[in-house]
Amino acid sequence: MNRMNPTHGRQPGRHPGLRSGRWAVGDRRAATLLMTVAAVGVFVLVEIWALQHDTGNSGDNSAAAGSAVAAGPNGAGPVDVSGLRIAPDRHGRDYRREAFGPGWAPAVGPGCDIRDYVLARDLTDTTTRNTCDVTSGTLQDPYSGQTVTGPARQIDIDHVIPLALAHRSGAHAWTDRQREVFANDPDNLLAVSAQVNRSKSDKGPEQWMPPVDACVYAHDFVRVATRYQLTVTADRADALRRACT
Repeated sequence: MNRMNPTHGRQPGRHPGLRSGRWAVGDRRAATLLMTVAAVGVFVLVEIWALQHDTGNSGDNSAAAGSAVAAGPNGAGPVDVSGLRIAPDRHGRDYRREAFGPGWAPAVGPGCDIRDYVLARDLTDTTTRNTCDVTSGTLQDPYSGQTVTGPARQIDIDHVIPLALAHRSGAHAWTDRQREVFANDPDNLLAVSAQVNRSKSDKGPEQWMPPVDACVYAHDFVRVATRYQLTVTADRADALRRACT
């Protein structure tokens, strides 16, 4: 498995589209799309704050979370899982996708949703319909390193921590609102090639790692798991630690 150095390639917590400078000055359509993306981001951040408030984080947990999150964005060292609780996965027999909401949350604009937000963020050379409905573009797949160009329907939106895995590691006890916020959190979403996404399915890092940038993926996984206080198994924690070695 090719695991790239964390100082190369995609950086933890950053997304290829945002680094590309694809929105040229004077492009009115792109500027409108950017404003739409910003508005959606603000809405989601407010909802994430509400979720964290609802879960009642203690001071001790917040301190541990801060330690773990700090390792991610820099991407310059090993993955720190000290802020995560080690526990066996719960059974997933009662998992239902509908428990995480009816689908992608609506966004600003007719027919636009969080999927469009992620596509606009991660793709370059995008074309849109109705201001923000992304119909095509070019993706530098963060998991395989391959370039995917064409209709947006060829691209999947992946949950860094799959919903079924989140259910087994703590989300089963959340409210419906909390699960829907998690399912639409942009920090837990990446545009990826459909083929790679299907191979990942609902596996954890102990069963699946991306062919490239595994270290970055591990940092992203820990950051999201810490934010939502999801547990990890001992094998999962070991796989995350090894990702940057």
